[in-house]
Amino acid sequence: MVMFAAAPQATAPATANQTAQKTPWCVELGLRVAGVEAKIPTLDRVVLVKDEASFLDEISHWRLEARWPVLIEDDIFAPQFIRAFKPAQVLRRIEKAPNVDDPAALKAAIANAVSSAWNASAPNMPPLSAITAQTYTPPGIAIMDTSDPAWVAGVALAAGRGLVPFFIEGNFGGVNDQLSSDQFSDLSKQVEQAFVATGLPYANLGDALDGLALCRTTAQKTTIDVPANIRPSGGGMPAIKSTDPVATTDALCRNADGSRYAFCGSIFGTSRYCAYAAMSSLFLSRPSIGAFSGYQSANFSAYDFTDLAVKLPPLGFTTTLWSGPKGHMADWRKMLAQGFSSDVLFVNSSGNSDFFDIGNPGSVPIQERGAPGDVPILSRPLALHMIHSWSLTSPSAHESIGGRWLESGVYAYVGSVFEPFLPAFSPPAEVLSRCVNYVPFLIASRVWTGPFALPWRVATLGDPFMLIQAPNSLVLPPRKAPPPPVPGQEDVLVNCKKLLAQSKDDKDGGTSIAAMRELIQCGQDKISAQFWMTCAAKSFAPRLSALALEPLFRQRNADQFLVAYRMVPEPTARDKDMLWQLWGEQLNQLNDADTVLIFQQAIRPTWPVNDWRRLMPVLAKATSADRARGAIMKAIEKEKDQNQVKLLQELANQS
Repeated sequence: MVMFAAAPQATAPATANQTAQKTPWCVELGLRVAGVEAKIPTLDRVVLVKDEASFLDEISHWRLEARWPVLIEDDIFAPQFIRAFKPAQVLRRIEKAPNVDDPAALKAAIANAVSSAWNASAPNMPPLSAITAQTYTPPGIAIMDTSDPAWVAGVALAAGRGLVPFFIEGNFGGVNDQLSSDQFSDLSKQVEQAFVATGLPYANLGDALDGLALCRTTAQKTTIDVPANIRPSGGGMPAIKSTDPVATTDALCRNADGSRYAFCGSIFGTSRYCAYAAMSSLFLSRPSIGAFSGYQSANFSAYDFTDLAVKLPPLGFTTTLWSGPKGHMADWRKMLAQGFSSDVLFVNSSGNSDFFDIGNPGSVPIQERGAPGDVPILSRPLALHMIHSWSLTSPSAHESIGGRWLESGVYAYVGSVFEPFLPAFSPPAEVLSRCVNYVPFLIASRVWTGPFALPWRVATLGDPFMLIQAPNSLVLPPRKAPPPPVPGQEDVLVNCKKLLAQSKDDKDGGTSIAAMRELIQCGQDKISAQFWMTCAAKSFAPRLSALALEPLFRQRNADQFLVAYRMVPEPTARDKDMLWQLWGEQLNQLNDADTVLIFQQAIRPTWPVNDWRRLMPVLAKATSADRARGAIMKAIEKEKDQNQVKLLQELANQS
């Protein structure tokens, strides 16, 4: 039997309703989570699988003696996790596990995987019994739907955190939708019924169950039918209409008086993304903090980063702060070009779903506005706290700010689904003061008292139990050396070396392409970029070029990125974002007309004026002023957004 003693005690400021407790409930919760993380060893390996069935089968081999990250292989999320985790071994399961198509059988398999991860003493032992047999009380529940791919995150978090799995079926909207109050009421009742079914105390924060991992698709905003007295109101706030939406995650897990009985974090999307999000939460440390703010008025002093700069480094955090005179869009775009590597990012901005302004709200010139294409192409997984109106109103929309962040690899996200008002966000310094005292990130990010503690518009995406513990306060045990591969497993690093050796005699490019894929999967960007340069002049280079863009971008090899980009037959939207992020601020270095025309062909559809503004003088210099003006006039003819038409016309008149 493994005893789950708590991690070293920490202290945090008690809120008004916590003063009677020696240790606040939120700290106790974090200590329980940290105790599990400290007690279950991690194997120093990552296992790549082909599909959801194989993912589930691999999770079913976790035990209290050891667990390890499991990812559904792809070209973006799996390598991104591996670059951050830096495992000694990367394995690939060669054969797929049999599909489990029957919903009842899949539910049973998920339950058995969770029970096995907690060393169940008998076949088909219920997860709650297996977990409590280890003298551990589950901190919450995980809700899934077997028809929704997000169940892969649910089973991983239930197995890793000791959550009780439950299943809620039915259509509760797509993530960009808005639930009616009746639909939400149905969802809310089913969620509470799941808490009741555990038989554990849950009705108040500080009871046994304090969190919900909602691992299935639901609309991320909803209207709620509640009395006026539990609708947020306060001095200076406009009247809150009953038809105005709130965040689904913030409205769930509430008692009749509006108080919380638990905090909710939502995970949705493809099975590849959901597996990545769960593994990033469970297995990555977060010692690097970035913060970017253009707020410079005294009215926003509570949201500045002065305390972060002073208090975080002694706790072991690495900090990178952009604020004050270094908090403008030009600084943001310079950061895009140079690369961004923080584990956690706080952004203070303003705007709408399709743009963001860095500066004092309402005073940023429209010429300095950021678009979805200015959301960083990340090199490593990221947890994000974004003070911004509307960023998560359509979180699966590619041309939205929130959608772009999630596509890029944000796995925990605090943002707004509707106009939130600044006081609805806890200031970054307050969030981190809670986090370093073991309060889970999503919980630490919400306002706990006052009108904005009622159901509101700030959404919390990700694992509700994820910690951002100070590096100096919780030292996890070293990873265990992994065993050698067994039949049915392939060592990706070994295979990579074999393919690289064989590629020296490659004539048709097949071996070189396979070698590049393996290098990228292993997170070997430097070697990948070097390998591209040995292949760039070969006949098969165009077939390799699309793969080479990612490592060349992360290595900030701008010249070779352009060489590869020229060869890509149909650049993707992500490819175009990488092109502009790498080259956008140094276009004036280009004189060759053919090269400049590449950027004209890569103008992005949302806020195209941003790209044209940078391109126009370079295009005029490389071709002629008349040709450049003619090009933008053609763009105006095709543009349907009248706001963009007006801005483009103004730009054309200036040329």
